Amino acid sequence: RRMASYEALLELRDSGFVRSVGVCNYGLGPLKEIEDMVGDDVENLPAMNQLELSPFNQHSDVVKYCDENGIAIGCAAWSKLSGADGPSEGWAVVADLAKARGCIKAQLLVR
Repeated sequence: RRMASYEALLELRDSGFVRSVGVCNYGLGPLKEIEDMVGDDVENLPAMNQLELSPFNQHSDVVKYCDENGIAIGCAAWSKLSGADGPSEGWAVVADLAKARGCIKAQLLVR
């Protein structure tokens, strides 16, 4: 179903109804599925993949794949910058770095 929807979006783009086609929260599997579908026609790869990116949710493999294939990354952050929802060892590192730089964790994370 995902590929049928993507093909429909490509048809809309080719008909002039939309300028470009992007995806949201696609991991390596779905991105490679699209790559297999479009073959060598890189013009039909997504123009953008919108992902949640944060210090504790970096999607390094997906970001690398997108970079290598000319797919822009749209960054969406859905969680707060500091608090109890990060991995405890990660927050300890952030807290230590923030203290050393004389700022709070949130300030460190947005710089």
